[in-house]
Amino acid sequence: MKVDASKAIQPQQLDKALSEVLMDWYDHEEKEFVKAIDEAADACNDAAKQYAPEDTGDYKDHFAISKDWKTKHHYKAEWYVRAPEYRLTHLLENGHLTRDGTSRTKAVKHIKYGKQIAEKVMEERLAGLWGG
Repeated sequence: MKVDASKAIQPQQLDKALSEVLMDWYDHEEKEFVKAIDEAADACNDAAKQYAPEDTGDYKDHFAISKDWKTKHHYKAEWYVRAPEYRLTHLLENGHLTRDGTSRTKAVKHIKYGKQIAEKVMEERLAGLWGG
């Protein structure tokens, strides 16, 4: 067995070398985790668009994702509907009385399905990252 002594780490430098290796690993894993969050948010948006009804005007055009670093090591991606169309969200998701007040519309669970897809994508990506 050949050992290359030129790459050996002195005992007094071991803590620094281990720290560098762990920080490199952490930075890589954090980047992969952020990618997984972004993919889940995009999947949520696509699913919500797919399940949202066609006859809502430009409601789907107002779907958006806010991606932001809240603090160091705290990344957040949040799906929402931009103004003024956000007012339709609750009515579509839960159903509502018709204009004449005699019946109710059927609920369109586009947000529910988007959330389910996002959770599934996130689970798959994390399993791929950490073998879980």
